[in-house]
Amino acid sequence: MGGKNPIHLTKDSPADDIQPAFSPDGERIAFRSERDGGGIFVMGATGESVRRLTDFGYHPAWSPDGKEIVCGTEKIDRPGILYASRIWRVSIEAASGPGARQPLTRTIAAQPHWSPHGHRIAYLGREATQRDLWTVAASGGEPVRVTDDPATDWNPVWSPDGDHLYFSSDRGGSMNLWRLAIDEESGRVRGAPEAVTTPSPFSAFLSISQNGRRLAYVQLHSTANVHTVRFDPAQEAVLGQSEPITQGAREALAAEPSPDGEWLAFRTGGKQEDIFLIRPDGTGPRQLTDDVHRDRMARWSPDGGQIAFFSNRSGRSEIWIIRPDGSGLRQLTGLGCLYPVWSPDGRRLACSPETGPPVLVDAAEPSNQQTPERLPEWADPKVSFRPWSWSKDGRKLAGDLSPSDGSPSGLAIYDVDSRAFDQLTGYGSHPSWLTDSRRLLFRYQGNLHLVDSRSKKAHQVLSAAPHEVVDTFGLSRDNRRIYFSLAVTEADIWMMSLK
Repeated sequence: MGGKNPIHLTKDSPADDIQPAFSPDGERIAFRSERDGGGIFVMGATGESVRRLTDFGYHPAWSPDGKEIVCGTEKIDRPGILYASRIWRVSIEAASGPGARQPLTRTIAAQPHWSPHGHRIAYLGREATQRDLWTVAASGGEPVRVTDDPATDWNPVWSPDGDHLYFSSDRGGSMNLWRLAIDEESGRVRGAPEAVTTPSPFSAFLSISQNGRRLAYVQLHSTANVHTVRFDPAQEAVLGQSEPITQGAREALAAEPSPDGEWLAFRTGGKQEDIFLIRPDGTGPRQLTDDVHRDRMARWSPDGGQIAFFSNRSGRSEIWIIRPDGSGLRQLTGLGCLYPVWSPDGRRLACSPETGPPVLVDAAEPSNQQTPERLPEWADPKVSFRPWSWSKDGRKLAGDLSPSDGSPSGLAIYDVDSRAFDQLTGYGSHPSWLTDSRRLLFRYQGNLHLVDSRSKKAHQVLSAAPHEVVDTFGLSRDNRRIYFSLAVTEADIWMMSLK
C-alpha cells in the first residue's frame, strides 16, 4: 500500500490469471488461471511456488484459518449473469485426497465469501430468473436468503467484524455499494439495506481491509454493443474488421438475425431487460417489450413470423412467443423453461427446464395443452445438457454441458433419431450450427471458435482482444455474417475510508 511500482506475480504464465485472493495471514495468494486446462492455483505472496489446487473453479475465497477455500464453478464478471454454478469447499493441503473437495450448495450459487469467524458463506444465488444474495452455514445445510427483490445484487463481502454484509447493487438506480446488518452465526438479516455511496456510476469487486477502516473497489465503465463481421464459411475465417450496429451505454446482447436478413432481434441488459428489433445498418429500432419483466434470448422462427424468448412475466421463467410487430404475445410453456431453440420446420422448440433434462414442445399448442417430450439425461447424472442450436437437416441439437461438480464444461450433440449424445469439446459454450449441419461456431474465453462435428478439430476464427465477445451470437442464413455483442471495459481501482 502506498507503493509506486507494481509487482508482476505471474509473468511466467502466458495464460490468463485472474481473481487473486490473499490468505488471511497475507503469505499466499489463491487465484484462477487458464494454464494447463484451467483451475484454482495457489502461490506465495511474491509469486513463488505456484501449485494447482483444483482443475475447476472461480472466485476463490479463504477460510479464516487459511486451511480451505470456497469457490464457484462459474465466472461472474458482469451483474445479472448466472447460469448453473455451484459452490465447493476445497482443502488447501489435501486438495486431491478423500473428502478434500465437498459441494456446499445444491442450488445455483457463485461468488462465495467466507465470514470472518468461519460460521457462514455468503454468495450470489439464483431462483428462477431472480438473483439475490444468500448465506449458508460453512458445514452446509439450508441457505438463508439475504435479499429478495428485483434489484440486481452481487459480489457479497463480509465486514471484518462479521456485523455487516457489503455488496454491489443497482437498487439506488446505478450500480453502487450497499451493506446490510446481519447476524454472522444465523444469517438473519437485522435491517434494511444501507447505501455506501461512492463517486462512481458503477462500483463493484470490493475488498475490505482487515481493520475495517478502508474499502477498495473497482470503478467500472463497460458497454456491450452489437457488431457484425463478414465470414467466409469455405475458408473458415472472418473477413475484415467488425462494424458496430448499436451504440450507447445500454447493453445490447444476444443478437439474432431474421431469416430474410432484414432485422436483428436483441435484448437489453441492465435494470430493465427488453426485446428490441433493429435493421442491420443500425436504423429503425423497434421495442417489442417494455416492462419490469426480464425478457431474454429472442429467437426467430424459421419463417420469420414469430419470435420466441424466455421471460419471468408469469412468476417464473417460461418460453413466450411474440410477432415482430409486437402483437400476439402468448405463453408457450408452463413447466418452467429457458433458452428456446426452434426446429428447422418451425413446428417444435427445444428448451431447458430449471431442473431435469431438456424438453421438446409443440410451437402451436398453448401452455396448458402441452405434452412435452423429454430428452434423455446425459450418462453422468452430475452433468446436464443445454440445447442452443438445431441443425438445418433437423437431425441434431448442439448444446452446452454443465457439470455440477465444477469440472470443465464443453460442447455436445444430441442425435434426434438415435436419442444418443456425442461430446465435441471439453471447453466452450453457445454452439451454433452452420448450414452444412456439420460445423459449428462457438464462444470460448471471449472469442469465437469453429469445430467440425466429425473430426472434432477446432480452431479460433475471431479474436476480440483486448475486448470480449459476450452472451450468444447470431449467424445470417447464408452464414456470411456473424452478429455478436462486443464488451468494451475500462476500469480503475479506488479506495475509500469506512470510518
